[in-house]
Amino acid sequence: MKNRAMLLFLFLMPFLVMGQLGRKRDSLDYYKYLAQAEFDMVGDYASAAYYMSKAIRLDPRDFELYELRAFAKDYLGDNQGVESDCSIVLQLDPGNIYAYVGRAYARMRMKKYAEAIQDFDFLVQTEPNFAGYYIDRGHCKLGLKDLDAACADFKQGSELGSADAYRTMMDNCFR
Repeated sequence: MKNRAMLLFLFLMPFLVMGQLGRKRDSLDYYKYLAQAEFDMVGDYASAAYYMSKAIRLDPRDFELYELRAFAKDYLGDNQGVESDCSIVLQLDPGNIYAYVGRAYARMRMKKYAEAIQDFDFLVQTEPNFAGYYIDRGHCKLGLKDLDAACADFKQGSELGSADAYRTMMDNCFR
């Protein structure tokens, strides 16, 4: 009997929630719910970004909305959109690590290496024992043809125990 009640509850829960949300159309929670459902349950990142945009119109000071939209845009390959949303997040929440990470990688993919390096510099200062930031900053420096600085970053990442940094250092710095 308990199992039947649980199954019934699980079956009816979406209808109960949708009934409540139907009364809250054009509310911030409604759009957050739809965006989260599209992102997590369906994998429709374009719709998730669309609903986040609607939520942002209702509360443009909520940095988490821009952050979530940046995640959706990242899945869509919209690097400019990710960079833009992460920059807004950093205006609203200046120490947001996730925004620095998102913007650094978006800039790296767009070959804006000098700007990506600035973000990685902040990340390295914030988390100096994370080898990944050194590796990626090194790749940006390679993109700028600064081999010595890139090799220094790969060496630092290698010293932190990263096998990837060691391989990259061996491939690029000892030819």
